[in-house]
Amino acid sequence: MNTVEAVVEELFVGSFHHSLDPKRRLIIPSNWRAMMGETARLYVFPHPDRKCLYLYTLAEMNRRLRQLRESGAVDAQDEQAVRAMTASADALAVDAQGRVRIKDELLAHVEVKSKVVLVGTLTRIELWSEEHFDMALPAVSALAETAFYGGY
Repeated sequence: MNTVEAVVEELFVGSFHHSLDPKRRLIIPSNWRAMMGETARLYVFPHPDRKCLYLYTLAEMNRRLRQLRESGAVDAQDEQAVRAMTASADALAVDAQGRVRIKDELLAHVEVKSKVVLVGTLTRIELWSEEHFDMALPAVSALAETAFYGGY
């Protein structure tokens, strides 16, 4: 009998359209906040090629850090790449009302005017300006088609 080890993992799915408040904060949906665990913190990285931000929970960042550490030797080029990525990143604390304030430089990267789209992409949240999100859809991928609409 083939036994598959089941790992229960919450996944970010769905999309939410939000306006930034006068202080340029946005609300993280309550069902997503519940998935963050006791440490309501997000790590935000600008995507190098797309006008979007990647937001990761503490648990996901720790998983990625373990993966980086287990990958073996890290050379000077790898260190420089990590340095470049983390230099433009930020750690966000989610306040009691579920809001975060993303730095103006990061909002400028996505060219946000006043409205954003938060998109759950399984292990992360993507933040797009409303104007650029429409340009991100649709996409065709055999891998994605098989993963979501293929057999068991």
